[in-house]
Formats: sequence, C-alpha cells, structure tokens
Amino acid sequence: MKELSRFAAQHSLLSIAEVERWFAYRANRNHTAHNHGEDFVQATLAILPDFIRDARALAKRLRTGTMLEEEE
Repeated sequence: MKELSRFAAQHSLLSIAEVERWFAYRANRNHTAHNHGEDFVQATLAILPDFIRDARALAKRLRTGTMLEEEE
C-alpha cells in the first residue's frame, strides 16, 4: 500500500494529504476485524464522507486520465 500510494503521489494521482487519508482509511479497515465497540463505529462513520469523496475523486482521475495539476 505504501509503495502504491507513493507511486500515485509521484504521478499526480493523489496529493500528499490524500495519501495520508488513504493510510488512515486502511488503518481503520484493518481494525474492523478486531474492534466492534461503539467508539470505533462512531470513528468509522465520521471518516466515511471523506472516504467517499476521495474514492470518487480518484475514480474520476483514473477514468478520465486527469492529473491533479489539470484539475485546478
């Protein structure tokens, strides 16, 4: 995951801030198998809007071939 994220940032598919958020999404996913408490559920629900936004942005970039510089 780290190498793939680094590659995506180097090729303008993800910003550094997006890479950091993707690491957080992955860490959260890794915890889902072991943590089912209310606090964890609330934390997961809190990051879902950002995850959806980031996933849609990445999907659009991949679909259209648009890089970060071209979006601005």
